[in-house]
Parts: sequence; structure tokens; C-alpha cells
Amino acid sequence: MGIKNKFSAALVAAGVVLVHAGCSAGDQAPWREQMQCGDTQYVIESDCKPSKDSATLNQCKSQTLSVSHGGTARKAALPELNKVSAKSIVETGGKVSKLFVTQWACARGDKGDVAVMYYSIGGGSAPYAEAYSIYDEAGALIENEDSAKYEQALAHSDRHMKKVKSIMPR
Repeated sequence: MGIKNKFSAALVAAGVVLVHAGCSAGDQAPWREQMQCGDTQYVIESDCKPSKDSATLNQCKSQTLSVSHGGTARKAALPELNKVSAKSIVETGGKVSKLFVTQWACARGDKGDVAVMYYSIGGGSAPYAEAYSIYDEAGALIENEDSAKYEQALAHSDRHMKKVKSIMPR
């Protein structure tokens, strides 16, 4: 192969690489968000494809939560709701699997910092359109919504919520 042919082949190969890179730019890739609450680290990965405009929801397949505290770690598929919240979503006609974390915050608990996760289906005012999960100081899901710890965390997180990149367009 002559120099001219080698150069042409290299240009074609470079063009293929550039076209491939351009095609994959909009493909799904996990979006990763981190939050530190006291001694506990939370990481959410959202497997989403960005919407083409700001009025359309991003298309998400799944979210996972990784929690690290005191040398132990666990990973959970989201949504991770307590039994009461999950039952309420289903009883009002919703699907738990349609909920994605769109905001989160650290809040003051009775023994330290806790994490509050706000789930949304992406809008609407139906009873199944939103839910909360609260994790204690060690990163364990709080099951009892009637506990003082749960209520206190919700009250203290209200003004501190930060966006999590998921279904909501930016």
C-alpha cells in the first residue's frame, strides 16, 4: 500500500472513530452523584439518557444507591422505600418502579446526620407522584414514619435539598 493509500485509510479510520464518538455522546451512561452525611457516604448512580429539550423528562432505566459507613458498604436498587410508603404508592394506583430520586439532603437526626431522599415520577400531583426515604446515621433505611427521628429529618431537610441528576431535565 502506497503512502497516499495509507494516508487515505488513516483518514477513513479517524472519520469512523469520530462518527462513533458522536453517536455515543447521547447514549446512556451512569450519572454519579455523591453526598456525605456525617460519617456516611451516599452515592447514587442513575442510568439515564438525556432528553432532547428542557420540557421533556430524561429517560431513566434504573438508579442504584451505594452506602458506606464505618468500613462497611452496601448497594441497593432504588427506589428503596419503607413498607408504609411502598404500600401507599401501590394502593393509590402508582408503580414504585416509576419513582426516581430527584433531590436529597443531609439533615440533623437525634444522634447525628441522616440522609433524606426525595423521589418523584417527574411531576404531577397524584398521591403516588412522590415519596421520601430517610436513612439513619449508619445509612440504614428508617422504616417507622411515625418516629420522631423521621419527622425531625423531614422538617430539617426542607430548605437543604439538592438536585440529583436523574429523570428531571436540566
